[in-house]
Amino acid sequence: MKPTNRGFSIGGVAALVVSSWLPCSNAAAQDTYPSRPITLIVPFPAGGVTDVVARELAHRLSASLGQPMVVENRAGAGGNIGTQVVARAAPDGYTLGVLTVSALSIGPHLSRKLPFDPSRDFTPITNLVTTPGAVIAGPTTPFNSFSEFVKYARGNPGKVTYASVGPGSIPHLTAEILAKTVKVDMVHVPYKGAAPAMQDLIAGHVDLSFETSLVTTMTYHASKRIKVLAITGPSRVSVLPDVPTVAESGHPGFAVQGWFGLLGPRGLPAAVVEKLNKAAVQAFADPALHNRLEQLGMQPDTSSPQQFRQFLAQQDKAWAASVKGLNIALE
Repeated sequence: MKPTNRGFSIGGVAALVVSSWLPCSNAAAQDTYPSRPITLIVPFPAGGVTDVVARELAHRLSASLGQPMVVENRAGAGGNIGTQVVARAAPDGYTLGVLTVSALSIGPHLSRKLPFDPSRDFTPITNLVTTPGAVIAGPTTPFNSFSEFVKYARGNPGKVTYASVGPGSIPHLTAEILAKTVKVDMVHVPYKGAAPAMQDLIAGHVDLSFETSLVTTMTYHASKRIKVLAITGPSRVSVLPDVPTVAESGHPGFAVQGWFGLLGPRGLPAAVVEKLNKAAVQAFADPALHNRLEQLGMQPDTSSPQQFRQFLAQQDKAWAASVKGLNIALE
């Protein structure tokens, strides 16, 4: 932390005491942390992809840090409830969170009131994974590729319908950003969950769905109950190697994907951040975990705290630009 004028006004002796104490205190925090169980907040229900990532992380960090890491699901308000819990926690390293793009990068540009400030109230530790999504179509739709979909949608404005898990969700925003990019007019059909949306897609009640997790996509694609038209992330994925990206399908530069990262409350000691970052990066370097996450449609993507902080700033700017002009606002 950069010293302030107030700190220097204490006096020479006091300043010497403070300066000599800080490194020792930092080292002590490094040596003694953690000395009790750590709570890992997941702002979504158990069983989802965020929860899967968090439990994989907790299992490995418990072993490497020598203390239990207990996953606590605090779902609600699109992830804002659990995210707020992390923001208001004591900055001692015993309450952390696996937080997502929804609350930290998208929410500030859609919600008029948030119970936290993403740029101020958190300490970035490391990103964990990125989650490239997909554009999928029902089995009876009159198009079999992304290019055919664009041609059909342009010739039938307002006829193509798409499902999402609700206004302001990543699938909803991905669809609207894509519609703006490729210049088509589609009808949004929001659902209360991914399962009913997928069932209606398969039954032909809606034409498209924009998935942020490829787990369900791969399951139904293998049984030929859906068509996977394109990957919305910046590159192809290993589990669907023959599916092109939207960018490859004639729209260079298009890339929309999610991410999950490990964060603590504001003011987390640097030594604690360093220790957690090292443990998390080592955990996600495990080839077995890499393979498991990739089979679930996720790509491990760890970083240093400084890199993660820069990434968050970039994501904030990117999502601000993406949602501008979409006329979507949430209370």
